[in-house]
Amino acid sequence: MRPRDQEQGRGDVTALERLVTFGDAVVAIAITLIVLPMVEQAIEAESAARFFAANALSLLTAALSFVVVAVIWHAHHRLFARASGYTPAVIRLELLWLATIVFLPVATALDVLGEADDPLALGVYIGTILLSSLLVRVQALLLERSGLVAMRVVGFWDRWLGALLMALALVLAVLFPTVGAFWLLLLLLEGPLLRLIRPREG
Repeated sequence: MRPRDQEQGRGDVTALERLVTFGDAVVAIAITLIVLPMVEQAIEAESAARFFAANALSLLTAALSFVVVAVIWHAHHRLFARASGYTPAVIRLELLWLATIVFLPVATALDVLGEADDPLALGVYIGTILLSSLLVRVQALLLERSGLVAMRVVGFWDRWLGALLMALALVLAVLFPTVGAFWLLLLLLEGPLLRLIRPREG
């Protein structure tokens, strides 16, 4: 391996493992921070019944955030588990991806603790999740084209439908904020829609 390639992480499995471990740690901290505002409110609550009654929607939003982060992390983890290194472009995108993960607890707090039906808070929240998801997809493309991960035959809809549904959720959340972050439930349509699309593509 050439020294320059090793500096860039190309084909350097040890450097890749350090990168993935660092990313996993950031995700773990971010997931913890998502629920911290709920912990503070639980401490101040007079009773469990009043806490759950007053914070039911906030708890559901936090749970939804947890699930979404877990799904994005899983896609990220699967991608780098198949990789044998990374390129300078991939590492730059990785830093951006980590920035979205670090910012997500802030976006969640704005949505959960902020003014109800706030289009800006919803836009920032769902937009952050969308950007995070897009960064993982672009990283996959770059790694495949660099030969650092096995090329898979993936159709357009398989790669991008989830992101398109999230973009739709973002638009609808800004236009109709009363539904809140639950527009993200549109992502549940990805599987059924793919089953409808694939036979036509074949």
